[in-house]
This record gives sequence, structure tokens and C-alpha cells, in this order.
Amino acid sequence: MLTLVASLFLLGVLVLVLCVGLEINPFKETTTSFLIATFVGLIGVAAVLVLLNIAVNMSLLADARIAELKIEPRRGMLRRWVIAFFVIAAASVALVFAGTYFSKERYLAVVHAQADEVLNANKSLLDEVSRLLSSGQYDDYERISGIRDFLANQRSGLPQLTVIYSSKFADKLAFYKISDYFPRDPQNKIYTPTYFQCSQNLDCDYLKRFFSGAKVSALEKYTVRDDQFYIYVPVIGEKARFVLLFSRTNTYGKLGS
Repeated sequence: MLTLVASLFLLGVLVLVLCVGLEINPFKETTTSFLIATFVGLIGVAAVLVLLNIAVNMSLLADARIAELKIEPRRGMLRRWVIAFFVIAAASVALVFAGTYFSKERYLAVVHAQADEVLNANKSLLDEVSRLLSSGQYDDYERISGIRDFLANQRSGLPQLTVIYSSKFADKLAFYKISDYFPRDPQNKIYTPTYFQCSQNLDCDYLKRFFSGAKVSALEKYTVRDDQFYIYVPVIGEKARFVLLFSRTNTYGKLGS
């Protein structure tokens, strides 16, 4: 009994440390809360069982002489317990990583499908963004910001939407963005562009190739540790190129309820 309790406790600790230490979670919020509550409850149950086991052992020691009874553990029992423990531990680790992977893939597929629906239904607005970017006036950028707001609110499940475009700074390719905040200046009508800071191992090479004239497809990326999701949709307009970036932080996975 004591071996069983200890094994279950160690398995719970393994899964908990794996999820908290690596900051990955394949479960939904409700499921995660349930598992944590169950694990904490099992700690109390394990403590009670340990005390009961000690009490039973003391009673046996008081009622019988161990030397006369010659009680010996069955051969191979400890080995089978160790093997079973490591098999279940390996299965638990595999479940956590597999659940995390499939959760992220499923989430990306759902968001990408919603984004495609919205963009396909508003191709005229994308053409307008291309024309406005080529002129580069204050009113044009303000109109692009309005189009961005409209597209971002067409579906309840759509994540944050950012318009990425490029320009030259001292003959160097630079990336700029139009996100949910637009620096309005109706009196002077001076637009100060905001730089888009790409990530070296995430999107820098992709954006450089696209804005240098290469033909690229949509890019899907996600990070394992902090659950960031990115979907880059390239748009080649008649006047200018730009990228629509859908991004979101997803704290919990998709397994469970």
C-alpha cells in the first residue's frame, strides 16, 4: 500500500513540475483547476493512508513475532513496481507533450480558418490598404487603421491583428506596423510610423524575403513556453505589399473542459 501511495504521489509531482517548470499546459482552464485540486486532495489522502499503514504495522508488530512468522516479500515484486512506475511516468510525460502539440495545432487551424473567411470576404478592403500604403499620407494611414479595426472585429475568436509594411530608412529595409493604437494628430496631420521589431528565430527572415520581392506562403508559428501564437498572412497588392499578423497569448490548452 505504501509503495502504491508513494508511486502515485511521485507521478503527480512529475506531471506538476513538468507543466509548471517548463511553462506548458495542454489542458483547458477548468481541467487544469480540477487536476490541481485533485492532486492537492490526493496529498491529504496519501498522508492519511501513510498514517493508517504505520498504525497497522505497529499492530502487527505487537500481535506477532516477525521472526516466527518469517514474512518475506515475494521475489520480483519491487522490480515490477519500479518498472510499472517508470512506464507510467514515461506515458505521463508523453501525454503532456503530445497534448500540448495537438492543442497548439488545433488552435492555429481554427484561427487560420476564421482569418481566411474574413479576408476572403473583404478583398476590396485589402486592395484599398495597398493603394493607401503607396501614397503614405496621414489620412491614408488613419484610414488603414480603421480598416484594421474593422477586420479585427469580424469574428469573436480572432486574435490581435497587426498590419506590417516596409519602407526604407537610410537605404535599409525597415518594418513598420499599424496596430490597435493609432497616434492621431488631426491638427498637424503628421504621422510618425511605429517600428515593428521582428524576432530573429521567428519572422525576420520571412519578412525580409517577402518585402524583398519573394513569393511566400502564410506562416504559422508558436512558442512552447509562453504559448504565443502567430499567423502571418502575406498580401501582394497592386501598389504595395503588406502582411497581416494575427497573434495571441493562449494561457491554456485545448484538452479537457
